[in-house]
Amino acid sequence: YTVCAVLVEPVEESPHGDLLDLPWQTELCCASRPAQLHHGGEGEDRGSAGSRAAPSDPGHPHTTQCIFRNFTSTLGPHPETEPSRATCWDILCRVDETWDNVVCDLNHPAASSDTSTPGSVALSLQHLATLPDSEVNTTHGTDSMDCVGKDSITCSIALHVVSSIVVVTANVSNTTAGPLVMLSVPPRLWKPSPPLNLTHTQTTEGELVLSWSDPQPNASPVQLSYEVRYNTFQSTSHPNWLHVEVSGGQWVSLTGLKPGLHYTVQIRSHHPALPHLWSDWSQQHRIRLENVTYLPERVMASFEDSVTVYCVFNDLRVNASTTVWILNSRDRLPKSQYTAVNDRVSKITVRPSEQRLSDTLHCCQPLGETYSCNYRYATIYIKDPVIDISCVTNGDLDSMTCRWNNLPIDGINFMSRVADLSCDVMEEAERVGVSVGVVRQAKCESSGYRGVKSCNLQPIRVTSCYKLWMEAKIDNSTRSHPVYITPMDHGCMTAVSMPSGVLKLAWVPPELPIYDMQYQVRYALSTGRAHPFWQVLALQTESWAEVLEPDVCGVYNVQVRCMHINGSGTWSDWSHLLYTTTHNSRAPDQGPDFWRVFQEDPESTQTNVTLLFEHSPIVEPTYCVEELVVQHQDSGGTVTEERIDLVSSYSFEWRGEVHSVTVKAQNSQGSSTRNTHMTLDRHPKRKGVETPSFSAAHFQELLQKASSEMVYFLTDGCSELSRLYSIIT
Repeated sequence: YTVCAVLVEPVEESPHGDLLDLPWQTELCCASRPAQLHHGGEGEDRGSAGSRAAPSDPGHPHTTQCIFRNFTSTLGPHPETEPSRATCWDILCRVDETWDNVVCDLNHPAASSDTSTPGSVALSLQHLATLPDSEVNTTHGTDSMDCVGKDSITCSIALHVVSSIVVVTANVSNTTAGPLVMLSVPPRLWKPSPPLNLTHTQTTEGELVLSWSDPQPNASPVQLSYEVRYNTFQSTSHPNWLHVEVSGGQWVSLTGLKPGLHYTVQIRSHHPALPHLWSDWSQQHRIRLENVTYLPERVMASFEDSVTVYCVFNDLRVNASTTVWILNSRDRLPKSQYTAVNDRVSKITVRPSEQRLSDTLHCCQPLGETYSCNYRYATIYIKDPVIDISCVTNGDLDSMTCRWNNLPIDGINFMSRVADLSCDVMEEAERVGVSVGVVRQAKCESSGYRGVKSCNLQPIRVTSCYKLWMEAKIDNSTRSHPVYITPMDHGCMTAVSMPSGVLKLAWVPPELPIYDMQYQVRYALSTGRAHPFWQVLALQTESWAEVLEPDVCGVYNVQVRCMHINGSGTWSDWSHLLYTTTHNSRAPDQGPDFWRVFQEDPESTQTNVTLLFEHSPIVEPTYCVEELVVQHQDSGGTVTEERIDLVSSYSFEWRGEVHSVTVKAQNSQGSSTRNTHMTLDRHPKRKGVETPSFSAAHFQELLQKASSEMVYFLTDGCSELSRLYSIIT
């Protein structure tokens, strides 16, 4: 006979042999051959854990001897049994899914090496209660369950709440005594709850990592096993799930996901002791990869810090070694600042600008002499930037116009606070943390060319102090250093660029002291750099000056200072920075030409449309283009307008209905009347009409003719000829 004892609660020491964990699986093998006696006393080595050979019966030299050939424990085959001449049964002892019964299955497989069985086989399961007061650990029988069969047997006995031992006896006719095994039941386990908090992140090596947590992290001291499945939204009716097995952690790296597709991800778990009792599937988690991912996508830094940003190309057709980085949609950064981490990831290290609230970074791919850039970008928000805010009052001293440069009007808030104090007193109060004065609203609008903006404060208190600063709209913790201004100290100064190529400057002399002054004027083309290239005029005795300028549509920084006419004393401080305005004699003639690029969303009727502008040079300097106006008209006739800077591209979402777009050029005198129009409509293709073909080389040639310096921000890189064709047509 063969004996298996199962402990509901394992004891510290057992006379029946070593304890093995459930579930436990092995083979019971019996071979017909003469049995031999084993000599030895109490010091005899019992062999592997949980197994010992019983002496043969000398009166029956041809009886069968049975041993365990173990799969999952340290038990090994008995040296006296040859597997080729053995008849074996598979044995599996386990706790059922409800944790109410101990179940043992014995099965004689059809593929056994010896199809003849030594005889019938029986399983007997019996409870033996432990006697706690006994000095020696003894047991006595309570209830039992007997099962008999030949090829297969399944036998079970209910578990008791009290401490007890379940003895499993396997009897095979005409056999000698076999090994003894004791199996311990682990603590009662329940069906686990589904995992929670599914999240996904990308590493700086481009790896997509999915992670999660357990609803009851301390419910089991043993690490659960998990199964992850995912598929795309495109196959919701007949999902083709991909499965990944996970053990030893609560994360997994997902591979093979394609950008632009929506994926559904779910996870379930089970305890190792109950491999067939899975939790329910977790709630669905959505993943959609963009063509490009930035790490980090947003970061806060001081202008003296070094910031490192990673660009991950999820489109495997793109090689990161050819990446070109663009700063603020305009400036190509030196190659010495970036490097390829691997085929998919490019890394750049930059220092933020000194006079901006934020910087943007695009990682792009070469496209002829231009660059193809995804519409996504990384943003560096700059702590306490120093932004030049210049203000000037009008002649009636009832309004004050404040200007700055290189900040988009739709990305910032112009903030002001006024107090009936001197600026010295207000600054000191703010320095010690006392908020004085009230916030005043300002009317802000685009005013000028190449990013120059302005806000108007009206009415004003000419002797009060105004605290002025800029804030980022989406992150109001990002703000510039404040500027303190008293309107009376900022009398009228004008700087106007005339169509004739002359920059006219005029200013109001200080009221005190009362004596003649000489003036020094300096000006520089506004480039957004912290240290502009100043040009200084000869000393002036009049409160006006004229300068020949090469760029009539350019914006200039202008400052003036004064000193006693006889040269005694010292120069005053430079006046606050003033930006020139352009004198436009008429509105622009026509709006810009443009191409269109489509990026389809396969899961909806929505399409991302990008317009690529060609800015034509102005032949006659009678006007300048200060901004563009994009006019949309939907199928219902509703017209909306959006004002944008002189950018190289513009994107919007189109949902499939009839939609017309017109782009106008505008300045202070009005908008252009001859403009390019585009109508979007979805018509089914006619049969028999072939799409004309043309090469990528032809497309690059057209781009070179359009502009050798323009940076195109395309949504998909125009990697397919069909999309190249859509741009031209």
